Amino acid sequence: MAKLPKTRVIAPPPAVLAARAAASVLVTQDAVERAIDRQSVALTVELQDRNPFVLAVMHGGLPYAGALLRRFAFPCELGYLHVGRYGSATQGGELVWHATPSYALEGRTVLIVDDILDRGDTLTALTAWAARSGAAEVLATVLVDKQVSVSRSFSTRFAALRCPDRYLFGCGMDFRGYWRNLPEIWALPRDFEDP
Repeated sequence: MAKLPKTRVIAPPPAVLAARAAASVLVTQDAVERAIDRQSVALTVELQDRNPFVLAVMHGGLPYAGALLRRFAFPCELGYLHVGRYGSATQGGELVWHATPSYALEGRTVLIVDDILDRGDTLTALTAWAARSGAAEVLATVLVDKQVSVSRSFSTRFAALRCPDRYLFGCGMDFRGYWRNLPEIWALPRDFEDP
């Protein structure tokens, strides 16, 4: 029997651990679950007879999309869009496509599922892409509608939660690629954010 190589343990960066230690819970797991329950009912009323194509925005929208799908009792198809704006920063930059989708959306109702809406740049670009791809209707839902003070390029009536303009992580949202797995929403202290 071949001997397996030794596993090297790589610890998370100290800043990742420090961020969690300094952050505070903004929305509890129970409150997140109740909000998703309410949103799934609203989306069911809207979509149950439309044979929707549900597109999760990777990586942050995946946990919310999974939670919604478990609550949907109607037929739908699932796909994903892999884009990014943050990288390891806490401020968004240019939209980068990591995978170019090739779904047949002609004539379909499309539901784009993302973790957070702040300025709206990402969802503006994704809904425009879906419309150019022939979708008959494009809707978007977000777990968190962040209450930002700047002008937005996008809005949605399907937001599960409204949160203050803080850097958030947990429930799909991350800090430098970590903590998406937390079941509650945490707020980072302002001194941890990029200038």
